[in-house]
Parts: sequence; C-alpha cells; structure tokens
Amino acid sequence: MADEDAIVLNFGDSLLRKSDFDLLTEPNWINDKIIAFCFEFFEREQFNHSADRIALLNPSVAELMRFASVEDLAVLLEPLHLPSKQYVFVPINDNPDPAKVGGSHWSLMVYVRSKQEFQHYDALKGSNQSVAKRFVDKLQPFVQAPRGKLKYVEMDCPQQQNSYDCGIYVIAMTEHLIKEFCECFSVPITEVVNHNIVQQKRKHIECLIQELAVADPNSDTHHLFSS
Repeated sequence: MADEDAIVLNFGDSLLRKSDFDLLTEPNWINDKIIAFCFEFFEREQFNHSADRIALLNPSVAELMRFASVEDLAVLLEPLHLPSKQYVFVPINDNPDPAKVGGSHWSLMVYVRSKQEFQHYDALKGSNQSVAKRFVDKLQPFVQAPRGKLKYVEMDCPQQQNSYDCGIYVIAMTEHLIKEFCECFSVPITEVVNHNIVQQKRKHIECLIQELAVADPNSDTHHLFSS
C-alpha cells in the first residue's frame, strides 16, 4: 500500500486509511468504514453507559445480512446478543450486488423493542423503503421480535439537500436517537438534525479522528495532521 493511503487510525475494530478520511471533505459520499468507526465510537466511548441497551451493527455486517444464509447469519450475529438489546441500529445500503462495493444511498433502521417496531429513517424519503422492508424479514428472528405483532414504520426525519450527505445523516440521526432513547433528550429529531448540523458533523468527525490518532502512542501517523 502506497504511503499516500497510509493508515490514519486503528480504533477498536475500525481501521481508517487516508483515502477513507479524505471522504469527509465535501462533496464526497462517505463509505462504510467511516460509518463503522462512528458507530464503534458511540458504542465504546460516547454512549458506553448504555452499551447494555443498544447495538449498532457494522455496515459490513448489515450488508452480509441482506445476502447471507440463515445459518451464516446465526454465527455472525450470536456474539452481538441482539435479543437482549432494547435498540438495534442498522445502516441500510441499496447496493444490489454483494460481489461489488457500491450502492448510492444510506438510510437507518432502528428496532425499538418496547414498541415492537422497525423504524426506518430515510433522509431521501422513499429511496430505501423496499430494501428496508426486506431487511426486516432478515433481522426479525435474530432480535426475536414477535412476528405477529411487529410493525414497520417509515419515520418523519430530516431530509438531505444534496445527493451525497446520506451517510452523514445516518450518523447524525443515530447520535440523536441514542440521546433520545437513553438520555431522555426530548427535542424532535427534525429540529436537531439539519443541513447545517450535518456539515458541522463532517468537521467534527475529522477532528475526532485526528485527536484519536494523535493521542494514540502506537500511532505513526502524526505527520499526516501536522500543520
């Protein structure tokens, strides 16, 4: 691997290269690795006080769930203890071909156990509805949701103003919803997550990655962020 795509950060199970980090600059469409990092940071650090209540699925796991057999999924998902979680967050991608990296849109599915609901938050409303509905059938047995009572709900949520911010909306909406579910944050998502906040979120994630990289005593990437 050429030095220009050097490893920027190794955080838990997340490994980010410079090419991943550079996607945080507009007008880039962020990839699964940036979402995976943010989800892992939420679970390990920012919301670790609620780790027993929430599960945030890695995008690569979610992608495998769409195409893998039930037997393979059982092995993959058992360590996540999904039946004990009150809230399961899943990034949904519309990639039609598991053999290729791609897709054009991210949205967010959340299983809310107390309501027995699969809630779909799509910043480009309607774009991922068919994908999300199919995903419910895949996820239902692994969260042990009662099939006869469960509901699928398309949620009112902030709408993106361009074609490339969907992944950042997924991250921002996930952060807000964890605060709402686990920290009694009562401001509606449509009032908190908007275009300006999403632009700030890109910068915030950039700064967070830089801070973690510089603070890591084992990191050799300090020079990448030197002024």
